[in-house]
Amino acid sequence: MGKKVTIRDIARELNVSIATVSRALSGKGKVNPELREKIIRRAKELGYAFSGMFPLPQPKRVVLIFPTDAFFWDKVEEGVNDAISTFEPLGIHFELYRTQGHNLSEQTVILERLLHEDRRIDGLALVPSDLTRLDYFINALFIRGAKVVTFNVDAPLSKRVFYVGQHGGEAGKIAGRIFQLLLGGKKGVICTLTTHKQAPSHVMRWQGLTDFVREKGLPYDVSRVIEVKDEEEAYRVVKEDLLKEEGLCGIFVSTAFGNCGVGRALQEMGKRGIVVVGNDLAKEWETYLDQGLIDCCLYQYPYLQGFLSVAFLVQHLLFGFTLSVHTFYLPTVPVFSGTTVGQSVQHFERLLSRTLIWETGKFPQAVSFLGGGSL
Repeated sequence: MGKKVTIRDIARELNVSIATVSRALSGKGKVNPELREKIIRRAKELGYAFSGMFPLPQPKRVVLIFPTDAFFWDKVEEGVNDAISTFEPLGIHFELYRTQGHNLSEQTVILERLLHEDRRIDGLALVPSDLTRLDYFINALFIRGAKVVTFNVDAPLSKRVFYVGQHGGEAGKIAGRIFQLLLGGKKGVICTLTTHKQAPSHVMRWQGLTDFVREKGLPYDVSRVIEVKDEEEAYRVVKEDLLKEEGLCGIFVSTAFGNCGVGRALQEMGKRGIVVVGNDLAKEWETYLDQGLIDCCLYQYPYLQGFLSVAFLVQHLLFGFTLSVHTFYLPTVPVFSGTTVGQSVQHFERLLSRTLIWETGKFPQAVSFLGGGSL
C-alpha cells in the first residue's frame, strides 16, 4: 500500500500554502474558483482520501422534469428527494418541474423557457413524454454544455448521456411469459388496458407482449388495447364489456392505473379463470393480489429510478462518471399473489440507495461499482 497523500503533499505539488489547500478541499473560506478547481483535480489525481462528501469546484444547476398525478410518481419523487438531500450540501442547486402525466405540450413549454434563459443549466434529468419529439431540446442543451439524463422513458436518438429505468419491451415479454405459464396452450383473447395509447412506456410493454406471443407461436389474440382514464372506468370496462366477451382469457394492465378497477370487477363478478398481470405495486391493490384476483404485478423500482437518475447525473457532473453502456436497465420483478416479495423489493430499493450514499461519502467515484448495463 502506498503512502497516504496529505494536504501538505498537495500544497507542495502545486506550490501553494497548506492553508489554501485546506480551504479548497473543505469548501470553507475564500479561494479563487479556478485555483480551487485545480487543487481538487490534483488531489483526486494523487489519490487523496476525502473526508465526507467530495467538494464541488463550482456551484451546479440541475433541473428535473417528471410527471405527477399518480402514486408511481410519488415513489419516484421520494427517490429524487432523497438524492437531492444527499447532494444538495455540495452546493448544487436543484429545480423541480412537474407535469400532469406524460404531457408533451407542458414539457415543451418548460424546456423552451429553460433553453432561452440566460442562466446556465449544468444538468437535466428528464422523463420524456415522447421517444423523439423532445430531441431538439435535449440536443440544444447538449450544445450549450448541459448533461442530460433520461429516466423511466428514454430518448435513445438524442444526445442524452444515459438512461435509467425499465426496459419496457422486456417487461412486456415477461408478461407474455407469465401468461404462457398460467394459461398454457389455452386459446383466447388477452386484452391490454392503458391510460394512454401513445405513452412510450405503455406502448413498449404492449409491443413486448405481442412480440413474445408471436415469437413463441402462442394461441393468444393480443391485438386489443383499451384506453381507460382512471380506476372507475377500468372497473366499468371490465365488468360491463370484457367479462361479456367470448374467449377472454387474460388482462394485461400496462400501467399503474387500472389494477384496482380490474380487481374490484373480478371480486364482484368472479375471476372465471382469467389471468391478470398488473403493473407496479401499491397498497390500494395489494388486497386483490393477496386474494389471487390479480395473479402477478410487474415491479419496476420507481424509487430507484428517481434516486439513481439524480445520483448518476451528479456523479457525472462532479467526477466525469459514465456508465459502460448508455442504458442502465433496472430489473422488472414479477410479484406473484400469495408472496411477500412486494415488501422485500421496496425495502431493497431503500437499502441500495443508502449503500450508494455511504459509498459516495467514502470515495469520489464509488458509484462506479454499479457501472454496467443492468442490475
